Amino acid sequence: MLELDIEGPLFYDKVYGCWLGKNAGGTLGTPLEKTFGEPEPFDVWWYPKLAEGGGGLPNDDLEIQLAWLKALEEVGPHLSARDLARYWLDHVGYNFDEYGLSKTNLRLGLEPPISGHYNNWFKDCMGCPIRSEIWACVAPAAPRVAARYAYQDAICDHAGGESVYGELFNVAVESAAFVVSDRRALVDIGLSYVPDDSKTAAAIRAVLAAHDEGLDWKAARRRVLETTPHYNAQYSPINLGFQVIGLLYGEDFGDGICKTVNCGYDTDSSGAAIGSYLGILAGRSGLPAKWIEPLGDTIATNESWGGVRHLSDGDNPIPANLDELVTRIRRVARTVLSTHGALDADGVVRVSETDLYADDEVRALRDSSPTLVSFPSPDLHVGVDYVDTPAVAPDTTKTIVTTLTNPHPDPIVATCAVTVPTGWEAPAAQEVEVPARGRTELTWRIDIPGRALLHNSNRCFVAVSPRGRPAQPAVPLVLVGAAAIRVSGPYDRNGRSDTELLDTAFPPEQRTGALEEPDSRGGEWRELSAHDNALPLDEVFDGPGVLYVQSFIHAPEAQRVWLAVDANCPVRFWVNDDHVATAERYQPIRPNYGGRADSASSVTLRAGWNELLVKLVRNADAPAAQCHVLISSDDRFRDGQPHLGRTRFPWD
Repeated sequence: MLELDIEGPLFYDKVYGCWLGKNAGGTLGTPLEKTFGEPEPFDVWWYPKLAEGGGGLPNDDLEIQLAWLKALEEVGPHLSARDLARYWLDHVGYNFDEYGLSKTNLRLGLEPPISGHYNNWFKDCMGCPIRSEIWACVAPAAPRVAARYAYQDAICDHAGGESVYGELFNVAVESAAFVVSDRRALVDIGLSYVPDDSKTAAAIRAVLAAHDEGLDWKAARRRVLETTPHYNAQYSPINLGFQVIGLLYGEDFGDGICKTVNCGYDTDSSGAAIGSYLGILAGRSGLPAKWIEPLGDTIATNESWGGVRHLSDGDNPIPANLDELVTRIRRVARTVLSTHGALDADGVVRVSETDLYADDEVRALRDSSPTLVSFPSPDLHVGVDYVDTPAVAPDTTKTIVTTLTNPHPDPIVATCAVTVPTGWEAPAAQEVEVPARGRTELTWRIDIPGRALLHNSNRCFVAVSPRGRPAQPAVPLVLVGAAAIRVSGPYDRNGRSDTELLDTAFPPEQRTGALEEPDSRGGEWRELSAHDNALPLDEVFDGPGVLYVQSFIHAPEAQRVWLAVDANCPVRFWVNDDHVATAERYQPIRPNYGGRADSASSVTLRAGWNELLVKLVRNADAPAAQCHVLISSDDRFRDGQPHLGRTRFPWD
């Protein structure tokens, strides 16, 4: 039987070591982080940069977890993804990659997990695996418990993605490391929380195979890249593999964090994770002074400029140093472990090694649908399944499935109805009997009206009225209006180069009427709907040529915005006839709010309607065309702008 005394010095030492190690690894890797992976490893064996006056570099890896500590203290041990979503909006200012996309979904009215799944190109990236330590530290030696919290965290911004598995792997390794020192055993425990057929498992197994064959760490790195190739530096399966390289190949703490960071790609995240692994194993007392003394124990954040918000004000400010952080974690850990029945009366966690591995309950949670939003209730639990996407196009029918679960010993008869926005036609109400301790599914087909009645956020509600029971509140069902676009083309290349095609004014570049009229531009146009930031190009631009895409942005008032048009082919675009940018290149997309330097710019929107015209050029050898359009605030935060209308044409 393995034991950990929560009140004893070993627990304090290991939690302290976790955060010291995370700080060290993150500080080592932060200056080396890039947005695209590079083929060759780095050769860095000491901190490339230290903060002036000492201390680690501020990092979102730690900052968001400080918000999670506040959430645990303020909400309590029954914390859910729905609670964490509110802390995202209250405390996280920056909008890197999936952070920004998922926060826009929250502002549209979506709840986790659909908020982390819909319109999220980055759901396979490192945003959530880097947030695992807090859950491991409040549920030490109890990875099944830690995994439940980590899952709630992950689905806020990565639901349905490989990154959920990355956070589950990390939290299992870290929680188990409080009582298990064998590194290979820790990897096996972590893998039990990851689907066998996932890319995350494949990357980790590639490292295990290389290690078993006696290959060096650089060869193991090549195996990871061959097994799970991807150009995006933040792709989580690759980085999980790099973390395991540091764990298995590291000869000591410094060697371990350096080997992981020298593997490259998302170096601050992977460096911080391996630092946490090794910090828990060694404890504060076992970490080398060489790596720790330059950092100190103060907690540095980006709160001064708004990267994180309201963490230090109010009546529950975040810890100022690691000693305070560890003390508060110990307090929360007592509550979490007791709530989940993992702490004995004497304050000791006692667990067999078998119980460190994932069980059926954890696997069922891990495999939950990313489109199903659950709303617990004292009488009938309601689940709203969007089936595929919350986005809807005009003049179509959207299928929604609701699940009613009855936790009571008697059947419950309930009347269910879906309320819809003004002008929409509601589906007929349904009456159903939900068996005792059973569940029933109801399918709804909602008729979506024309564009004139379609908004960015269309807030419907599912009202469940159990007979003979107290009234329960209706639950939200939010449908996101698809963007209205038109395409013209493709126009033939006729032997012309990409440059010549970009400079040739085809009919759509000719203004032939007022902006508010459908004949405002030359050429023949076909109306389509874009269900997310990606333009639907598959059926309209499957060969060489030139394609024009027209859409309209309705601004309630004049404002400056940041407009990014991220295409994998040459692109030129205009707003209100003003040329914004031209990018003559072929490159993989990475569609975040910041965009690329050559295809993103500050733009002035006038009050009312604004036209966006995009010109795409493609040669015969190019891969399938991809293009995302993203609009955010024109400041360092790059907040999504869900208030800007994109679901209609001016003539609707």
